[in-house]
Amino acid sequence: MRRINPKLDSYELADLMSDSDNWDLLAQIHDHPSTWAELGQWAAHAIAHPETAGAPPEPLADRKSKHRLFPITPVIDDELPRDVRNSNAPASEPDKRTGTTIGMPMEDGEHTRDDVSLAEDSSTDDADEVVVHRHIPFTRIAGIMLASVIVTGLAAGLVMTKKNYDHREALTSCNHAIKQSDIVRIEWNKALEQAEPYAKLQDKDVQDPKSLELLSKIMQYQPSVSTENCDPSLTADRLDRNCAETEKTNNQLRIQIRNLHDTVDTVKASQEQQQIDNAQNVLSQTIEDADRLYKESENKVRDDNTRARLNEQITRARLMTRDQQSLDVYNRTIQDLNAVMQIVRDSMTTVENEEISDAGRSDGSTQPGSDSQSSDQQPAPSSEGLSSPVTQGNPAWDVPGQSVTPSFPDRLG
Repeated sequence: MRRINPKLDSYELADLMSDSDNWDLLAQIHDHPSTWAELGQWAAHAIAHPETAGAPPEPLADRKSKHRLFPITPVIDDELPRDVRNSNAPASEPDKRTGTTIGMPMEDGEHTRDDVSLAEDSSTDDADEVVVHRHIPFTRIAGIMLASVIVTGLAAGLVMTKKNYDHREALTSCNHAIKQSDIVRIEWNKALEQAEPYAKLQDKDVQDPKSLELLSKIMQYQPSVSTENCDPSLTADRLDRNCAETEKTNNQLRIQIRNLHDTVDTVKASQEQQQIDNAQNVLSQTIEDADRLYKESENKVRDDNTRARLNEQITRARLMTRDQQSLDVYNRTIQDLNAVMQIVRDSMTTVENEEISDAGRSDGSTQPGSDSQSSDQQPAPSSEGLSSPVTQGNPAWDVPGQSVTPSFPDRLG
């Protein structure tokens, strides 16, 4: 009868069950020393429904594989010895009435060894006693002792080799765990630096303020400082314990790193959604302003093509508000709409300036005429006290002693 070797560890047991040829041993999984709950459930499912069982589960993280110097047989075959199975000698049958064993009858002429010995004893009773000198086999005894010493030395050497191997493996594992601890702490500090900008956000900057609270709580986590060391003078068992404690601390910090990354992604997505909502509101307000400007600019621009472009841009912007768009699309649409609106405003300003300039020129041409008209209405000055008129085109010189001061009326007209 085949049975699973009870010395197999969890990893060897899972490898054995990964071969479907060994599924006749599924009933022994539940009672095996190295089994665990998930493997037992899988074995029960494989017995009931082998077609849907699939591969066996992996061992738990806290289970370590054994370091074997020599491989062992995973399956033990409990068959009877060959000499016992091939023995056809008749057995003695017990007597049911007396309880003694009754031998099988022998053939004629057959004698037992007991009869021969009895005959020899009876023949030597009357003979003289012969002194027998026994020879002690010192050489054989020395050889046996030497072989025993060699076997004992080899066994002790194997034990020491196994012990040194276990110590070397434990020291390597412990040093690896310490090195991983340094790497994990560097990853934690890097994750904190990446999360720092998101921790400065306010509730108004995100759509879900609770994600900011969770981020702040995770960033306050302080990793425990491991005091374990990997001194080569320590025993293999102590090195294994230090390695296990260091790996436990590393796993806890790795969990916090994953939580921090997940929370940062949540905050980032919440911030982007809030920015999209804000961009949607800004776009809606910009569309309203552009629509109002389009109505106010009628007959107030130099070129109506600018108003036509503004109308097209307003229609395109309204289409963007019907479906969910990315933040870049919203920002680009707002920028394009503002650019067209500015062109319309500039055209309106140019037309207004031209109208003001035309009005100023028309006012300037009217003002000199009015001045000349008013001067024509003024009375001519009196000729009294004036010198004689000077002929046009001929020079005139002042004569000394003559007064040339004209006299004007006190008031006009």
